[in-house]
Formats: sequence, structure tokens, C-alpha cells
Amino acid sequence: MGRNKLKLGLGVLTVLATPMAVNAVANSDVLAAQGWVKTGNAWYFYNQNGTLARNAWSGNYWLGADGRMATNAWVDGGRYYVGSNGLWVKGAQKPAVTKPEVKKQGWVQNGSAWNYYYQGNIVRNAWIGSYWLGTDGRMATNSWVDNGRYYVGANGLWDKSAKKQEVKLEVKKNGWIKEGSTWYYYENGTLARNKWISSTYWVGADGKMATSSWVDGGRYYVGVNGAWVKDAKKPEVAKPVEKKQGWVKEGNTWYYYENGTLARNKWAGNYWLGADGKMATNAWVDNGRYYVDGSGAWVKNAGQGINYSSYYKVTSLYIPVYDANGRILSHVSKDTVLFRDNRSTANGRIPVQVAGLTGYVNASQVTAINSNNTFIPDYVSDGKYVYHRYSPYSKVMVAYHNANMQVGKSYYSADGINFGTFKLDHPFQFSNLKSRTNYTAADINRLYSLMGANDSKLAGKGATFKAAEQRYGVNALYLVAHSALESAWGRSKIAKDKNNFFGISAYDDTPYTSATKFDDVDSGIMGAARWINSKYLHNSGYPANGAYLGNKAGGMNVNYATAPYWGESIASIMFSANENLGRKDR
Repeated sequence: MGRNKLKLGLGVLTVLATPMAVNAVANSDVLAAQGWVKTGNAWYFYNQNGTLARNAWSGNYWLGADGRMATNAWVDGGRYYVGSNGLWVKGAQKPAVTKPEVKKQGWVQNGSAWNYYYQGNIVRNAWIGSYWLGTDGRMATNSWVDNGRYYVGANGLWDKSAKKQEVKLEVKKNGWIKEGSTWYYYENGTLARNKWISSTYWVGADGKMATSSWVDGGRYYVGVNGAWVKDAKKPEVAKPVEKKQGWVKEGNTWYYYENGTLARNKWAGNYWLGADGKMATNAWVDNGRYYVDGSGAWVKNAGQGINYSSYYKVTSLYIPVYDANGRILSHVSKDTVLFRDNRSTANGRIPVQVAGLTGYVNASQVTAINSNNTFIPDYVSDGKYVYHRYSPYSKVMVAYHNANMQVGKSYYSADGINFGTFKLDHPFQFSNLKSRTNYTAADINRLYSLMGANDSKLAGKGATFKAAEQRYGVNALYLVAHSALESAWGRSKIAKDKNNFFGISAYDDTPYTSATKFDDVDSGIMGAARWINSKYLHNSGYPANGAYLGNKAGGMNVNYATAPYWGESIASIMFSANENLGRKDR
């Protein structure tokens, strides 16, 4: 009787919209459950046929694979979220999934250095194949490694054939030793300095035995043979020479002194002092950026208000350019276009400007040209770079685009800097060549590949260019660009036959015959760097005119080459190389 009553009770149950507790059914012959049923702490939903709902929605509630109503979980393939009461939360957002960290593995380039990683850790003091990793984890190059037992080359590869030079045991010097015309005294290999030897001879701070001078704080005198002269008497002290100060005229030239020191390569008010200390006149100065007139004073708007009244072309192989007094300033080569300005003639010579130089030329060595039918060199921008066009078929990249320029429009300037309403900045043309590039030997080797010059004699010589930079202090990127211009990237006949990559002694009238010959490629690079440094960069006299490429007004271009844009062309190659290799130098 009790069962029948229980069956009747369950038979009239209806499906509820939300879960509601129903008495648990224990007997197997009781009618099947329908709707929401709570078993323990879990809710279930039974279909009308009594089957348990699984992996399905019931209203806004989700039944999982086990039939349980889900709570606090992402359900239905992770697309929806249900809260603690099981109800679908419409605006729920999935938290961002943190991506697992990818550990570095194998060879990784960091800047210019190579490192090797194993399971995310950098490897140190170990061999990876034929490459050695040092204490800092960097792949070693050009050095003896692994406690000095093995040598790796420029590319880091173990050089099996490398042999260490035998170190000769140094014999310690002792006693008096003559080197050249100077005597030194050694004590068990150490050079004696600032002391008496045998109470008779004095050796100075540089170790040299003193002669004919007062020594030891000026208290004693040693004679021509270095021996102490006991009865020597000090002469009366001469009165100090009065130091020159300010402007001083010597002959027809003005100089400026600062506390007795001659001012050079600087401004004194509105007047420029050159490398020789002379006040400049009628010239473009300070790397060709400013012009001073016949009195030496700065002409504020020079290059802006000058009208080029006409143009001339050089007809001789090369000709001199003079100042107003007839002194030769520089030379320019055949077919160079000269800009005539509005100055008067001087000594029958025509006033012209070219490549930053303002001067005069002989009328017999040039011919007038018409700009209507002859191409006049101009400057034009493509929106990214500015190019100097030497002819309709030849141009070089000289600067970044200037916002004052219209793309495709021709602009004219005799110095390439002053354009009336704006100035153009030339990367590398006026940079100090006694500097070091940030590019490595490997970068330089890659440049030859980028330029399609793998067949060049200079390809793979990056280490030699860097060695020249190290030894002589000459910028390696400049050496590469200079050699590229003079030798067509190391592929000219002079380069191939004579290992001369810099045009040394290749004079305009007899270039091949007169060009210097070097024993091999390395000698050609190192020898040229030494020669250029000695003649043009480190030297303060002729032919040097400043340790930069420059133009016809200043720098190497004044006397190294008659081509007026020689310096600009080399600077252009440096500019292009810097753009292709990652702009490490600017």
C-alpha cells in the first residue's frame, strides 16, 4: 500500500524551470524521475522519458558528461561560463592565457656577438663543435683559447694549422747601454730614472743620460760627456718673453694669439683662423659652411643671395683655381662645371665657385656653356634621400631628404650646403677620419657581398681593414669606401695588377704607369692607410688640409684629387654602406 501511494506521488511531478529538491527514489519499480533532481550536493536533470540529460543545456543551466549541473566553470566547449548557482553568466570574459616561455636553444646572435644556449642557459668556457665559448659566453674570434691551446680565426672556427710563435727568453739588460746616440742605465733589467749613477752621471725621467744641462732640480750641471761639472755656475735667468695676445699683423697677414698661443681652426669674433693660424679672406671656411670676404669678415648671407650669372666648363686636363692675389688654392679636373658669381674679375681671371671653393680661373682654360642645352649639376630629392646629379646619367646619394625640398625638383648650389632658404647636412663628408667605425670585420665582409663584389680581391679582407684602423687610427669604413671609389670595389686593372686600391700616385696623365705597386692585398691596404695617415691626416703641412674628406675648400679633396666631388663621392659610399649595414655609425 505504501509503494502505490509513492508511485502516485511521483507520477504527478512536473518539470520545474529551476532545480527543486525532490525526495530520493530508492525502489527500482518506482516511476522514472523527470525534471530537476538533487542527489547529495549535485543537481541532475531527467528528460520526460526518464533519461539523464548529459552535455546539454536545460534553460540557462549546463549538464556535464556525468549529468551533473556545472558550477563556476567554462562549459560547452569552453564558450560559456556558469556561476556558483549554475546560471549562465552572459558577460563573462576568459582570463588571458599566459604563453609558456620559449627557452633559447642553439646559436643566437646578440648584436655583433654569437652565443650558444642549451635549454635556455648560455654556455660558457666550452667547445660547441669547432667554436669556443669564453667566460662571457661569447664565441671567440682571432684568439688563442681553452687555456691558450687552440687558435680560432676571424669566423670563430678552430684553425688546426695555427702555431704559436716561440717566445724567446728576454735577456735582462744591465749597466750602461747605448741606443742610437743616447746612453741608458739598467739595473737588473729595469731602466734607471731620475737618479745619479756612480755619483757622476744623471739619468732623467725618460732614462736618458743627461748632457750639457742642469739636473737634479737644477742644482747640478753635467757637461757634454754627461759627467758632473763640480764648479759650474748657473747663468743669470733671462727675463720671460712677453706673451703675444690678441690680433697681431705679421707682414700682410693677421694672426690671433690667446695667452701666447696661436689660434688655429677657430673663430675669433667674425673672423676665421685657418690650420696655419692665418686669418682667412675671400674663402669658404669652417668645413665650407661659412664665407668670409676680402677683409676676413663673415658674410652672413653668403650662398643665399648669390646669383650664378653663367656657367663654364674646364677644357684642360686640370687647371688651378686662384685667390684674388694669384695664389693657387686647388685644382679641378677637365669637364668640371664652374658656377660664375657676380664678383668682378681679378687680374683678368673669371670669378667662379665650385665644390665649396670661391676663386678665379684663367679664361683660356675654360669655355662658357649654355644651361639651356648643357646639363648643370643639381641636387634632387626622392622623398627619402637627396642625390647630387653630376650628369643626366650619373648621381650619388649625399644626404637624407630635407623637408624644405620638393620631391623631383632641381636645386642648385656651388657648395652643396647652402641652398638659399635651407642648408643640407652631408653625413660623413666632414666627419673626422681619425676615428673608429662601429662596424666589425664581419660587417665589412658582408658589405662586399651586398655590393655584389664577392669576386673582388678585397672581399674577405675585413680583418685587414680593421687592423689598419687599429694601427694607424684611420677609420676602416672610410678606407673601404675610398678603395671602392678608386678601384671599383677592388676590380680595376690597377687593383688587380698592382694591389693598389687607393689610386696612390695614379696621376691624371699617367694613371697606370705611375701607380704604386704593392706586394699583396694586405700590403696594399696597410701601406695605403700608413701613407694616407702620414700625408693627409696626421700631417699639419702640405698636402694636408684637414683630417676629413671635405671638398675643394677644405679636407683631403683639396690636394688628393682634382675631381671636385671626390670627397663627396667617397662620403656617399660610406653613407650608402651605413644605410645597408644598420646605421651603426650615425
